[in-house]
Amino acid sequence: MTLRKRRSLAALVAALAAAASLASCSSKLGWGVVLWTSEDQRLLAGDVVPVYIKSNIQSLYVVGVPGDKEKAELPLWQVEIFRTKKAAEARVAALGEYKSVYMAATLDGIPVRDKPSNAHGTQVYRLRGGQSVKVLEKVEGEEVATGGQRLPGDWFRVLAEDGTLGYAYSYAFKTYDATKEGPPVIAAAKKALTGRVDLVFTQSWRPEYFQEMLDRGRIDLDLFSLRYGLFVDAIHKQLRLELPGASKLFTYSSISESDGVYSFGGTPLRAKIESERKLLLSWVDEAPGEPAVAAAQAAEPDTAAESDTAAEASVLDEARRYRSAGSDGRATLISLDSDLREAIRLEELRRQKLLEDFADKGASWSSADAGVLALSKNRRFSWTGRRDLPDGFLPEGMGDYGDAAFRLELGASLSLEWDGAFSLRFDASAQAEPGTPRPVWLDFAYRVTPEGLVLAPASQGFESLVAVEVDPSVEPIVLRRSDR
Repeated sequence: MTLRKRRSLAALVAALAAAASLASCSSKLGWGVVLWTSEDQRLLAGDVVPVYIKSNIQSLYVVGVPGDKEKAELPLWQVEIFRTKKAAEARVAALGEYKSVYMAATLDGIPVRDKPSNAHGTQVYRLRGGQSVKVLEKVEGEEVATGGQRLPGDWFRVLAEDGTLGYAYSYAFKTYDATKEGPPVIAAAKKALTGRVDLVFTQSWRPEYFQEMLDRGRIDLDLFSLRYGLFVDAIHKQLRLELPGASKLFTYSSISESDGVYSFGGTPLRAKIESERKLLLSWVDEAPGEPAVAAAQAAEPDTAAESDTAAEASVLDEARRYRSAGSDGRATLISLDSDLREAIRLEELRRQKLLEDFADKGASWSSADAGVLALSKNRRFSWTGRRDLPDGFLPEGMGDYGDAAFRLELGASLSLEWDGAFSLRFDASAQAEPGTPRPVWLDFAYRVTPEGLVLAPASQGFESLVAVEVDPSVEPIVLRRSDR
């Protein structure tokens, strides 16, 4: 203890001794449990100590040190006080295996929340990389998942180094016992990253087009999938990016920041956090000798070639843009409030209802030249016995079976003369080479008439999942109901 502290402690004891003796026949206020190992390590977390004086002005307790005649000063937050020694010892027993256990953050910006829930808990403290919290107890909390997979770990009630109490999920922490591995790390002197790189690891990130589909109410289940997004593994220092146009695994050695752009050491990955809801990524390899990618180049999409006119902008094929997301080495990801599983479930129900309504009109339809077409309620179809379809009606080499889906809306012009549209995707040929992409959906407009089922190839326009025209050069076919 320094001379200054000795004098301060002596003055405090002298000033309060008379009042303490008058207030009680006991020389102690009670018994305390040390929650955080003292700076000089004379008192360890879990020690039971007599508490003599409480100073609200200096926000500290004066406590006894086991095996030492001297007293010690501890901040109020480092001590939990009880009226009796027995009660204090019971508290230590309740701490059990966590009496001397701490957790050190493996990343900058890991939050401590006011309840054990990432979705509903409010942040009350933010940790720097290497900074420790004291574990008080293991608690039940909300499951933490990313990419539809549960992250390993548990929720703990913890104490931060400034006395803040809250809850932390152990996934991004290293757990250690201070009696075996040394005192807790106080990271106050460590320089934190200037931005919010923690958001990369604590938010769930999905392709930006997910929100576009939700806003328009047209969800393409081939592209709106839980497999697409950014998935992190902080323990193994890996980030996995899955997009329709890219599948990348980045194993990084470090994270650095310059002008708002985060670089993941050992990889070409760069990230710029636009907001708590928007993340821009780039993983284009730089040429040898070139300087690091600047913030505007690293993450933001190149808008120089984009037109300001609506006519030119409409040339962009929305569906093609969705399917190619990530193919240019850049991606825009967002954090969604929507329940993705529920959105997928509702879209599946909508399609199933349309399929069942169509199947109720007829289990199968046939003609001498077109063969027999049957769409079943289990989302499969068969189209057998085809002999002479009009030119251009189906690509060459299609088989007899595949998947059926009511995934399209009719555009305004088609809705005047057609009942609806459905899509068929033929199974891949058994002779196809391994790794060959699966055949694409083939779209058809249909209407049910007294003569039978009229069917014509349809095409989508600039908007995804909207059938806007039938090919005037291809003759429609008529199939009669054949299941009666």
